[in-house]
Amino acid sequence: MRPAESAVPSCRPLPDVAVLRPRQQMAIECALCARPLGTSGRVLGEVRHRGLPFRLWACATGCPAAEPAFTTSLDRPM
Repeated sequence: MRPAESAVPSCRPLPDVAVLRPRQQMAIECALCARPLGTSGRVLGEVRHRGLPFRLWACATGCPAAEPAFTTSLDRPM
């Protein structure tokens, strides 16, 4: 049986744990937008900071920080 893969495509690097707030490091808030996660969320990935493992979490759906930061002419309807 294969381990579960991350729910987020790896198109962006993971946030730096050193700049996250403690509530984001402890999976109480989204690591991307700092909104409270509540009972839902998705795993962004696992990182190490000062030798300790951290599992970073993001909003389950609708995270504004997970959207592309810019649009291109290809994104607009013709």
